[in-house]
Amino acid sequence: MDSKEIFSELEPGTIEQKNSNSGRDLLDDRSIEYIDPKEERAFVWRLDLWFMTIGFLAYAFKYLDQSNISNAYVSGMKEDLKLNANELNYFTTYFNIGYLVMLYPSCIIISHIGPSNWLPTCEILWGVMTCCLSTVTNVKQVYGLRFLIGFLEGCAWTGYITLISSWYLPHELALRMSFFNIAQPVGGMLSGAMQGALSTNLQGALGRSGWRWAFIVNGACTIFISLGAYAILPGYPERQNPLSKFYLKPRHIEIALARSRRVGRKPQIGITVKSFLRCFRFWQLWVVAIVWATGPNNTPGSYFNLWLKSLKKADGTAQYSVGMLNYLPIIGQAVQLVSELLFSGFSDYFGVRYPFLLLHSTVNITSLIILIIRPSNQHAYMAGWYLNYVGAVATMLLCSWASANLESEPEVRTVLFATGTVIAYLMNAFIPLAAYPASEAPHWQIGAKLYLGFAILSVFLYTTLYFGFKWEAKKKASNLGTGASTTEYVNTESKSRAFERVREDPQHEL
Repeated sequence: MDSKEIFSELEPGTIEQKNSNSGRDLLDDRSIEYIDPKEERAFVWRLDLWFMTIGFLAYAFKYLDQSNISNAYVSGMKEDLKLNANELNYFTTYFNIGYLVMLYPSCIIISHIGPSNWLPTCEILWGVMTCCLSTVTNVKQVYGLRFLIGFLEGCAWTGYITLISSWYLPHELALRMSFFNIAQPVGGMLSGAMQGALSTNLQGALGRSGWRWAFIVNGACTIFISLGAYAILPGYPERQNPLSKFYLKPRHIEIALARSRRVGRKPQIGITVKSFLRCFRFWQLWVVAIVWATGPNNTPGSYFNLWLKSLKKADGTAQYSVGMLNYLPIIGQAVQLVSELLFSGFSDYFGVRYPFLLLHSTVNITSLIILIIRPSNQHAYMAGWYLNYVGAVATMLLCSWASANLESEPEVRTVLFATGTVIAYLMNAFIPLAAYPASEAPHWQIGAKLYLGFAILSVFLYTTLYFGFKWEAKKKASNLGTGASTTEYVNTESKSRAFERVREDPQHEL
């Protein structure tokens, strides 16, 4: 088959579909139907308006329900339950254990019952568990509820990222994934603001402490958003959520399926134990999952406030007030948000991931070198801390890159997202304990040096992915008997643009 044969001349609005019980044949047709660019942009805008909005809200409140325990701790929970600092750490530990336990089972369950059923159900349940935190009277009850909340929230991130990768084309993925991901810091900031307002204004209302009211309000908001998600989450293109038909008409599903065929994307089908284990035979899963954990290297930024707190004036008093100690790290979070959107937006626009990951690594390595050198100029040292926040952009670039190159392996994509999360969580749980011991603050001996090693390793792993993906693309093209692979024209907005990309550069690779 030559490149021209890939683009079948169908009239706009006519989509050939094959009969299939599983839905897999819907996307097996190698033809790429022409879709009017205006119609396609309108479809993407519709997805953005409904799907991305509900996803952003759901994930923001997911993170709010995850992080509100710390705000409650400093807002009266510690005194009411007679807690100590170690027990606050255990609250996080129990949450993380539940979260990790759920990741892989959720991959299998969601592939069978669909995201529009699974995700909102889990959201409602963890919303209920969050409300139950308002009734606790001892630490053991908190441990149990935190485990259950973590367990139920374990479906959220991988579930939504998998869903995004099923509806959007490769050149649209990074920005959408980043938009979804920045709901996390937004949720963290919202948690602090809500906790402060509720603790102040509802303290003692109906005989309850302010921190207890905060859990009730947080949980109620989550439940409310989840009810909307039942109707708004679209399901998969080949298995649409019937309730989403109010904004996704039959023509929109035709466009979605045609777009999937355009990039050779296979549909999501039920993952079995056999197909689950098969995923771990893919080298892409292991390389991406490892560099997922070693690539960002923004853990040092978590200790920025400890360095700020150590600074003294000439008379020995603290250089920054308590308010400034909380305000200055917010600038770093803003740097993270802006850089994540800029990197992903430009990466989508130019249709490449590798150069932007190298640019990210350059910034990341520069920040870590500054933190190792510890320049006497305080502003230069502070710049090193702020630059470290840019590290967070790596994850979404990796997710979108892996998605584009595993279009024909939807099960591997799903399991990869979970595996990367598992490895990253495990690294973040144990490595900082050795790299940033409290006894060495604010001049840690190992911290930045260790993460600099990870950053350099990541450059080699990014390069391995780049050449590995090119090798896989050539192998796939050879098997198809054509000079173009499905990942070589992923930036298509129309038939003509796709054809020009293949014709001018047969080796183009995202």
